[in-house]
Amino acid sequence: MSVASLVSGSPPIEVFDCDGHVAEPRSLFDDYADPGFRAAANAALHVQNFEGGGSGLMLDGRCIVRGIEAVTFAGQSPAMFLGKHWDDGYPGAFDPAHRLGDMDAEGIDRAMVFPSLLGAIGGVSDTALAAAMCRAYNRWMLDYCSTDPNRLFGVAVVPLQDPAAAATEAEWAAAQGYRCVMVRPCPYTGRTIEHPDFDRFYSVCEDAGMVIGLHPFPFPDVAWSQTLIGDLAGAPGSAIQMADMVCLPIDNMLTMAWAMFGGLTDRHPRLSFSFLESNGTWVAMWIDRLESRFHRGGHRAITTPPREILARQCYISVEGDERSLPLVAELIGVDRLVWASDFPHFDGHFPGAVTEALDGLSTLPDPVVRQVLGANASRMYGI
Repeated sequence: MSVASLVSGSPPIEVFDCDGHVAEPRSLFDDYADPGFRAAANAALHVQNFEGGGSGLMLDGRCIVRGIEAVTFAGQSPAMFLGKHWDDGYPGAFDPAHRLGDMDAEGIDRAMVFPSLLGAIGGVSDTALAAAMCRAYNRWMLDYCSTDPNRLFGVAVVPLQDPAAAATEAEWAAAQGYRCVMVRPCPYTGRTIEHPDFDRFYSVCEDAGMVIGLHPFPFPDVAWSQTLIGDLAGAPGSAIQMADMVCLPIDNMLTMAWAMFGGLTDRHPRLSFSFLESNGTWVAMWIDRLESRFHRGGHRAITTPPREILARQCYISVEGDERSLPLVAELIGVDRLVWASDFPHFDGHFPGAVTEALDGLSTLPDPVVRQVLGANASRMYGI
């Protein structure tokens, strides 16, 4: 399982994938939602296959992403799955036993598993239904991870369109042993991340030691930076690819600024935030800019310098193909970086994600590589 050490004679490097994904089964809500919500849950959020090829993510009767099958074709180029459907994807995207075999082959010891379809839960307008859908997913994820609870760790989803219901679901998730809660870095029903309406939810997570996993998606179900992205001229349907490329780091940059300057991180100083799915090199420039603005003064809610907040409670996920990783590690501190594979999405690196990460970190000392690939994530999640 563990990959070989960079230094001859040293113990193998334990690898913790802090942001993998799963492809949710079509039977999720039928099998795990409370009976009174099953039909409505399936109508609210599901995958539809198209006769001409491809699959769409359907939200409240409209297709918000055509080409959602891409999240099941691990590491493949779109040309390889053109015309195929969601269910035709890589088996390890769906089956936890197959995934464990893939982890063995890659050299991944443990994985934190985020949703794919449930990334759009914030777009479900019926708050009671959204809460029921979150509970169904969280129940299913417990069963998924039971295949090997020492290696697979689920991420809970909560209905943030209703802050009180989100707090209730977080309490339930903490009681089941969840170590991370997914928060999409975007406004929920007009409330940005630092809004005081969310404080009870954050207090639950803080007291339970659950990490806030800030995970952007390029889905157009909520209003945030992706609303600025349209199709390229002469390229119909390109908006989703442009949003995936451009908006994910922007969403995390905005959210970091909101959390710090809105006072969230000072109100909850024991709460850890993991910024995911957007590479990590943006943070070196961004934290310099935030620090500079802080020292100019005039901000009412923030009391701690942004660099101190970053060092106290923020983690940044990186991948292996970021050429400036060694510089970023030096600038923000190696204990702030965690590694992610994005398996089984098409834009992840599979097979060979760990090998790529080792190559990207090859100029750093062996103890630093150990921190980035595993030890930091284990500390962050308390595992």
